[in-house]
Amino acid sequence: MSGRTAGQKSAKASLKIEGMHCASCVATIEKSLLSEDGVITATVSLLDGKAVVEYDSSQTSRETLEHAVDSTGYRARRLVMRYNLEPSPDEEGWKRVERSLIPLAGVLSVRGSRGSASLLVEYDEAVFDSRAIKHEVRSNGFEIMESSTRGDREALAREGEIRYYQYLFAFSLILTLPVTLTMFGVLTPFLPPGLDPNLLMFVFATPIQFIGGYPFYKSSLRGLAHGKTNMDTLIMLGTTVAYAYSVAASFFLTGFMTFYDTSAMLITFILLGRWLEAMAKGRTSRAIRSLMDLQPATATIIRDGKEVIVPAEDVEIGDIFVIRPGDRIPVDGEIVDGKSSVDESMITGESLPVKKEPHDQVVGGTINKNGSLSVRATKVGSDMALAQIIRLVEEAQTQKPPIQRRADAIAEVFVPVVLLISLVTFSAWLLLGGVDWTVALRFTIAVLVAACPCALGLATPTAIMVGLGKGAQNGILIKTGAGLETIPQVDTVVFDKTGTLTVGEPSVTDLIPARDVEELHALAVVASAERKSEHPLADAIVRRAQEKEVPVLEATDFVAESGLGIRATVEGREILVGNDLYMRDNSVDTSELEPHVEMLESQGKTTVFAAADGNLLALLAISDPLKDSSANAITRLRDSGIDVWMITGDREPTARAIARSVGIENVMAQVLPADKAEQVKSLQQSGHTVAFVGDGINDAVALAQADVGIALGSGTDVSVETGDIILVRDDLTDVVSGMELGRKTVSKIRQGFFWALIYNMILLPIAAGVFYPATGLALRPEFAGLAMALSSVSVVTNALLLGRYNPERAPQAKEQASESSEPAIAVDPICKMDVDTATAELYSDYAGKRYYFCNPYCKTVFDERPEQYKDEDRRD
Repeated sequence: MSGRTAGQKSAKASLKIEGMHCASCVATIEKSLLSEDGVITATVSLLDGKAVVEYDSSQTSRETLEHAVDSTGYRARRLVMRYNLEPSPDEEGWKRVERSLIPLAGVLSVRGSRGSASLLVEYDEAVFDSRAIKHEVRSNGFEIMESSTRGDREALAREGEIRYYQYLFAFSLILTLPVTLTMFGVLTPFLPPGLDPNLLMFVFATPIQFIGGYPFYKSSLRGLAHGKTNMDTLIMLGTTVAYAYSVAASFFLTGFMTFYDTSAMLITFILLGRWLEAMAKGRTSRAIRSLMDLQPATATIIRDGKEVIVPAEDVEIGDIFVIRPGDRIPVDGEIVDGKSSVDESMITGESLPVKKEPHDQVVGGTINKNGSLSVRATKVGSDMALAQIIRLVEEAQTQKPPIQRRADAIAEVFVPVVLLISLVTFSAWLLLGGVDWTVALRFTIAVLVAACPCALGLATPTAIMVGLGKGAQNGILIKTGAGLETIPQVDTVVFDKTGTLTVGEPSVTDLIPARDVEELHALAVVASAERKSEHPLADAIVRRAQEKEVPVLEATDFVAESGLGIRATVEGREILVGNDLYMRDNSVDTSELEPHVEMLESQGKTTVFAAADGNLLALLAISDPLKDSSANAITRLRDSGIDVWMITGDREPTARAIARSVGIENVMAQVLPADKAEQVKSLQQSGHTVAFVGDGINDAVALAQADVGIALGSGTDVSVETGDIILVRDDLTDVVSGMELGRKTVSKIRQGFFWALIYNMILLPIAAGVFYPATGLALRPEFAGLAMALSSVSVVTNALLLGRYNPERAPQAKEQASESSEPAIAVDPICKMDVDTATAELYSDYAGKRYYFCNPYCKTVFDERPEQYKDEDRRD
């Protein structure tokens, strides 16, 4: 394997692999791929049946990678998509279509079926874009009438595997019954005189051996041809030895008992296990398949003023499509006309419909409830939120946590070690045990078929697939295996303030001008200076000027200093806007307005000074309301024993007031954005395992520094690069749910490993007959095979219990639940007057609750001593 080098041409390939059943299979394939020159990384997923390989395309090729897989005895299979073309192309038309498709990303080969007008495209699912295929076909004058969807193909493949093992099991079971009944003498009285029972058993056992056992022979012989062993090698050896000895005893030896029932029952029981395992594995990916099935097949778009029904894949950015009540939305878009409620539960986990009106965003795959909408498509294909969610989950499934790497290391040597143990078992019983060699042979066969690396290999991928799927259904996307494994060790959670604990929509609540400065003039000057800033506080100031209809002038020489303030020139005057440190650094005297700062900051407001040509201009107070879910999330984290911190650039008094209102005791104040990661590192150096919660963009460095990074998405954009967990909903209770789901998933992984190891540690000595001399305890080979098969099924079934997890959600606002809800009435805790919360502008958040006021005086009184009034009734 070669490492990364400058100038290398990095490429990625996804290879579908047939025949994998255990961790030793995975380890063998990964080792073969990594041995190829130019391969950078290679990860094999047992449940998905695929390998994802990153490689240097200047040193190796996809064909070489496929050969590396085939050399292990497994088969790298290319995926094929069938398209039906109309009209049927002639010879020149086929050539045109094939030439135009070959250069497309992900297309491996193209061939046309002249007789059926079908186009067969071999492709790499990692980079394939079906939309590009359709575009090229149409540009050549043909239409694609139908094609299978990816969800359809994967469901058919899984159903095909289930049916395959179901039919083989049924076939073997029917033939095994007479073999077993004959062996135990049940059928012997009914046999024709002179018919040797061994001959009857041979007739029934032979098709079981070579038809029922075909998948084991196929896999193991392929591997042995290239010097590789796997789980099927053990099964093949065990059953073949029993069958071959029985044939010899029937036709060439005399006076020896046969083991036809052993080989027949072994194959039947193992096929039963494979069938049950295939069904269980199919259930583990059910959540992801349900996401794939969310996009409707068609969309109704407006073309030339008329409604036209087209395939959903054909919707282009800018198209206007119509959504009627009960319709599923085909792609992401922006509402241009109409009002409705949309059920987004399948994407975000939000149980209540969400109100939508013009300019609101809608997500493809969600369901329109009770109104008609006209929507402009903004994201299609792989850019849709649904497609991004599926991609993130699939990438996470192929990323192995460290615990799985350790299991793979065990599995890599497992089969050779078992072969050695079986040889030692046979030799020990034959030479030292003083028993007949047929007894030694039984113990040897039992060892071969009892050993089970399958359960070891299934423990991690099954739990991860179920856990990630459950998370995706609830808007919780776990991206990395390493982060997943770290979640149970987290003892400290650090929340960024702005946009994380708060709504992220600050507003100017107070503007106090300096002596001899007119308030609106000060607002105009400050808004003009802040106009070019991208900071949320700047947006609040400009928005306030627009509300007051104050002119916002052109500013020049704009300079922003992160975490401090901005500098700009407005009408020839140098304007400074920033915190007290920024003013002090620029020799601006703020003493005149300092007395107001303490009062404003005690109310949780951020204070900002403004100066013109070195003279104090005004003091502004800006408030960003806390999210309704903040206090609930903090309480649940603290109740679970986790230390909670808040980090902010605000001054200490402001930070303390905000933290106190949601129940946070630990505060890091006046921290510059660039220093957040250092604060996280400081906690880690103190021995803490830290999770950081931020917005995924501004907090990228801190998210990367944390042991677990939790990034807030925006519902329609989950393409956050940094973070181990992405929350689709802007709801902090999902922070708790994500950590709970991570803990439960890791717990299932560990349970699977425990039972897999315990199984092998207990069954192998019994199978080898270690306790036989003292207790007479022995394990018949056929029952050893049944135990081996059921151990894998039990691990998968245990992982499936994760599907019963339902995250706790924060209480929803009444007005969101129904458009016809009556406005809630709150009681002013000071004067006891009723306040309509739908129109109230004055409120304060304290200890996780919101209090409304009918006038500024009542609010000021409450803010000075909130603990005195916190138990007053807030609403009737």
